[in-house]
Amino acid sequence: MRRLMIEKIAVHLADYSPRLMSNVSAIYSYCTIPIINYPQLENELFCNTYYLRHLCDEQKFPEWPIRDPIALLKDCLNMWKTELEKKGSDMSVDEAYQVLGLDTKDESDSSTKNGPPNESIIRKAYFRLANKYHPDKNPNGRDMFERVNKAYEFLCAASRIQQGPNEFNIYLLLKTQSILYRRFKTLLSEYKYAGYPMLIRILETEAKNDQLFSTGNTTKPTALLPIAIELLYYTLDCSELNCEELRRENGLEILTQVFQRCSSVITKSSKSDDFVVAVCQYSALCYSVAGHFERSRDLFIDPDKLQCVLRELCHCLNYTHLKQLCTCVCKAAMSLCEGDERLRELLHRHGLFVYTCRGLFNYDYTLDESGIADSSNKQYVDNQLAYDYLQTLASLIPNNPPALMAAQTFLTPYIVTQLPDRMVLKLLNSNQEQPYLVWDNSCRQELIDKLDETRDYLVKNEYKLNVDKFGNPSEFLYTAHKTELIIGEIFVRVYNLQPTTTLKDPKKFCSDLIDFLGAGSQYINTLMAMQLQNEQQKKSNDDKKSSEGLHLDKQEHISQALEALKNVIRNNMGMETLCIGHFKLLFSLLRMENVARLQQNALELILHLSGSNECVNDISQSNVIVYLLLVLRSSISNQETTLEILNALSSNGKIVRDIVDSGGLLYLLDIFSNGQNSNLREHAANVLSKLMNDRLHGPRIRLQLIKYLPSLVVDAMRESCETSIQLYETTHENPELIWNDHTREMTCERIGKQVNEFYSQQRISPTETKWSIDDAYQLLGDDEETQRIRQNELLVGGVYVRLLIANPGWVVRRPKEFLTELLNQWTTHTKQPEQLLISHTDEFEMLTQCLIQLLHAQPTLCEHLPSIGFLPSIVQALECKSNDAIVASAIKVIFALCKSEVCLQTFSTKCPQIISGYKQAMQTRRDHLGLIAESLHDLFRTPSPGTPDEFIKEALRCQLIEHILTLLNQPLADVEKPGSCKAHLVDSCKLMAESLVHREQVSRILQSSTVWSDYKDQRHDLFIQTSSHMQAITGGSVGPQIAGYLTSSVTSTTAGKQNTTIPPPLVDQ
Repeated sequence: MRRLMIEKIAVHLADYSPRLMSNVSAIYSYCTIPIINYPQLENELFCNTYYLRHLCDEQKFPEWPIRDPIALLKDCLNMWKTELEKKGSDMSVDEAYQVLGLDTKDESDSSTKNGPPNESIIRKAYFRLANKYHPDKNPNGRDMFERVNKAYEFLCAASRIQQGPNEFNIYLLLKTQSILYRRFKTLLSEYKYAGYPMLIRILETEAKNDQLFSTGNTTKPTALLPIAIELLYYTLDCSELNCEELRRENGLEILTQVFQRCSSVITKSSKSDDFVVAVCQYSALCYSVAGHFERSRDLFIDPDKLQCVLRELCHCLNYTHLKQLCTCVCKAAMSLCEGDERLRELLHRHGLFVYTCRGLFNYDYTLDESGIADSSNKQYVDNQLAYDYLQTLASLIPNNPPALMAAQTFLTPYIVTQLPDRMVLKLLNSNQEQPYLVWDNSCRQELIDKLDETRDYLVKNEYKLNVDKFGNPSEFLYTAHKTELIIGEIFVRVYNLQPTTTLKDPKKFCSDLIDFLGAGSQYINTLMAMQLQNEQQKKSNDDKKSSEGLHLDKQEHISQALEALKNVIRNNMGMETLCIGHFKLLFSLLRMENVARLQQNALELILHLSGSNECVNDISQSNVIVYLLLVLRSSISNQETTLEILNALSSNGKIVRDIVDSGGLLYLLDIFSNGQNSNLREHAANVLSKLMNDRLHGPRIRLQLIKYLPSLVVDAMRESCETSIQLYETTHENPELIWNDHTREMTCERIGKQVNEFYSQQRISPTETKWSIDDAYQLLGDDEETQRIRQNELLVGGVYVRLLIANPGWVVRRPKEFLTELLNQWTTHTKQPEQLLISHTDEFEMLTQCLIQLLHAQPTLCEHLPSIGFLPSIVQALECKSNDAIVASAIKVIFALCKSEVCLQTFSTKCPQIISGYKQAMQTRRDHLGLIAESLHDLFRTPSPGTPDEFIKEALRCQLIEHILTLLNQPLADVEKPGSCKAHLVDSCKLMAESLVHREQVSRILQSSTVWSDYKDQRHDLFIQTSSHMQAITGGSVGPQIAGYLTSSVTSTTAGKQNTTIPPPLVDQ
C-alpha cells in the first residue's frame, strides 16, 4: 500500500521532478491529486475508527473491543442515511471527456484512436485546462475551473463509483448496529433508536420484492432482510420503549407482512439456517417484545391488523424439527398470553394448547438427572424446548376457561396446579401412581394420539379449534381413570394405599368426601330397602347375586370414600369436627350388612371419631346408637370394633341412656354369656362395667344386669373383666355365689332367645323398637333349681348366710354394705312380735351368728358401725323382756363391739343406758354372765377421757355395783368359768373406784359390803384365762382370709362341687 502511494504521487508530479533537478528554481504548477484507491481497501467500509467488514467478522475477530459504542452507532446511522440517499452522478463519462477537451468520437485525434484516453492523457488535459482557467490567472474562469476539477475526479474514480446505495455497505452497517445492541444492551438502553424509518424502509422494500425467495437472494449471506429483522429485535430487546416508537412508525404492520410471506414458505424440509427460518425466528422475538405493551397488544386483537400473526405463530409450531424457531415462537406466545386474556383466548382458538401440550412429551428426565448440559446434545435441546412449551402452556391457562377445562381434562387438575414447575415434565414422561395423579403409558399414548389427531384437524381447517368440544370432560376420559373414584382432584383408591401423603387442602378433601357420601345417601337408602325386601320375599340366591353385581361399583366407591375419610381424619389433626352434623348418614351405612367392607370402613371411621368429645356430643344428639348395636348381631367379624366404639361412647350420659333403651345391655349380655371368643367377651364385660360406672344411669343399669347375672359376676366386671368371665364359667357354691352348670346353661339359653326375638323386631324398625324390663323381672325366676336355692338359703346383701357361717374366714366383697344389710335384717327381727319371731328363730340365730362372725373376722367394721346408727337399736335389744333370745343375741353382738374403742366412746355418749341394760340382762340370761362381765370390764377400762365416768354414773343410778357384789357372794355354778367371771366383775368394781368423779360414792358402796373385803386386796388376773367366748360364738374362726373368687382359677364343674364349705385356695399371680 505504501508502494502504491509513492507511485501515485510520483505519477502525479510527472516531469516536475526531472525539471527540478535541472532548474532548482522551477515553479511547480499546483494540481490537486485525486483520491488514491488502495486495492486492499477496495471493498472496505470505514466508519468511525473501524473497518466494518472486519468488525462484522465475529468468527475471526470475536468480541473486538469497541472504545465508544455510542459514537460508532451515531456514525453508522449517519453513514447508513448517506448510503440510502446516495444518487448517481449528474455527469456522464462522455461529458467529462468533453469538458477536458477529449473527443472520444473523433478518430483523427491520436489520443483516442486506440480506445478511451488513459490516465496520463487525462492528467495532461487536466493540467492544461487547470492552468488556463485557474482563478489566479483568469478571474473569469472559476466556473470552468470547477467543471474541469469535477470531470477529472470523476474520470479517475469512475471505475469504482457505483450508481445509488451499496447493498453490501448497508449490510455491514446493519450488522454493526446489531453487534452494538447485542453487546452493549445496558449502555444503549437509555437512547431511543433513530434508525426505524430507514429500517422500515428496508423491510417494506423486501416485503414487496418479487424476487425475495429467489435462489440467489435466499442463499446470499449478505441478504438484508434477515439482518434487518435481527437488528429490529435487538433494538426492541435493548429498550422496550423502542417498541412504542416502532408502533408509531407502523413498523409492526410491515414486519407482519414479511412474517406472513416467510412463514408461508416454511416446509418440513426447511433447515434452521434457511433464509425464511431466520426471518421468522427474529420476527417472533420482535412480537415477544411487542406483547409487553397494551397498545401493541391491541393491534394483535384487531382482525384487520395483526391478528393473523397469532395463526402464523401456531403454524410455525408444526415444524418441530426447527427447534430454535419453536423456541422463539414460544417466547412470543408467552409474552402475548401474559399481557392480555383476550390474546390467550384467541391463541387457544388457533390451537396453541394442542402444540404446546404435544411438545411436552419430547422430554427425557434421565438426561437432566445425569447432569448433562451441552447445547450440542439434541436431547438437551429437546428438553429445553419442552420446558419452553411448558411455560407457554402455563401462561395460556389463567383466566381462560376453555383452556383451563382442556388442561384439566387432558393433564389432570393436579398437573395444572403444578404448572410451570419443571418437575411436571418428569411426571408426564414417567409412570406415576399417587393420590393426585394416576399416569401410565396408556394415558400418555391416548393423549398423544388425541393431540396428533387435533393437530391434523387444525392444519386442514385453517387453525380454527372448536373450543367448546375440545377438552370437554364428557368427550374424553382416560381408560385408566374410568374405574377410579376421583373426589376433590384426588384418586381415592391410591390415597387409601398411601394415607400418609401430605394433602394440599385436607379440610376441603374431607368436606368433599362427606358431600360425596351425602349425594350417595339416596342410593344407600334404596339399596337397604331392596335388601329388606329381598329377605322378606326370600328371593333366590341367583337373584341376589345379580342384584349385587349391578351395584358393585357404586358400593366400592362408597367404601373407598369411607376409608379415605377415615385416613384423612386420622392423619390430619382437627378434621373430626367436619363430620359434626353428618352422623346420621355415617351410622346409616352400618346397615349395609351385605357389603362387609363398606360396613367395616364405616365402623373404623366412627371408632376414630369417637375419640373427639365434640363428635361424641353430636352423636348423642343424633339418636343413631341403635344402628351400632345392630352390628353386634349382624356382623360377627366387626364385633370387636363395635365394642371399642361403644366403650368410647359410654362416657356420654345421653348415649348410655340410648344404649339401654335400644337394648344394648341385652346384646352385650349375649356376647358375654354366649360368646366363643374370650377377647370379645372381655370387651363386652368392659363396656358393661363402663356403663355401670355412669353417675346418672349406672345404678339402674346394675340393677337391670343382676336380673340376668349373679350380682357377684356383675360386680366383678368393674374390678376385672377376666375374673368375671372365670366366675361365670366356673361352678361355685360359696357365701356370695351359688352357680352351677344348670343355671349357667339356662342363663345362656334364655339370653340368646331374648336377643334373637328382640333383634328380629328391631331390625325392621330400628328407631321405634325399645327395650325395657319390669322391676320384678328375674331371668331365672321360674326356674326350679333357682327357686329351690332361694327357699333353702337365707340371702342378705348378696351373701348366703348359711355358707358364710360355714366359711367363717370368707371375706365378703362389700363388707360395709353387707354389714348394713345384715343389721337391718337383725333389727327387723328384734322388733317382730314374739310369735312371729319364734317361727323365724333359726333365721334369727343365723343372722346373729353371721353378724358376730363378721365383726370378728373384720374388726375394722366395728369402727364403721357407729356411723350408720345401729348402736342404739342393739342396746335397746338388751332390755327386751318378751324374748330371751333377743337379749342373748344382743349380748353377743355388744360383746364383739366392746373390742372397738370407737364403739365404746359412742356407747358412752349416745348409749350410756347400756349399763342398765346389762344389769337387766344379768338377771334374765345368767348363762351369758361371763360375756356380760367381760363386756363391763371393757366398758369401764376404756382410755378415752370422760368415757368411764358416764358408765359409772349410769351404774350408780341403776345400782349395778350392789348387784355385782351380790353375784360375788354367789357360787355361780350355772356360769361357765365362774372364776374368770368373778375376776372381771372385781376388776370392773376396782376400775369404777378409781374414777376421780365418782370415787367416793363407789368406795362407800364397796366398803359397806362384807363381800368386798374378800376381793379388794388382791389381783385376780390369774383367774382370767384367754377368752374362749368369741371362739364359742363364732364357731372357731381363725381370722380373715382372702375372698376366693378373686384368686381362684377357672375350674371345672366337678372340681367346684368337691369342696364348697371353704373358699377356693389362694394361687400365685
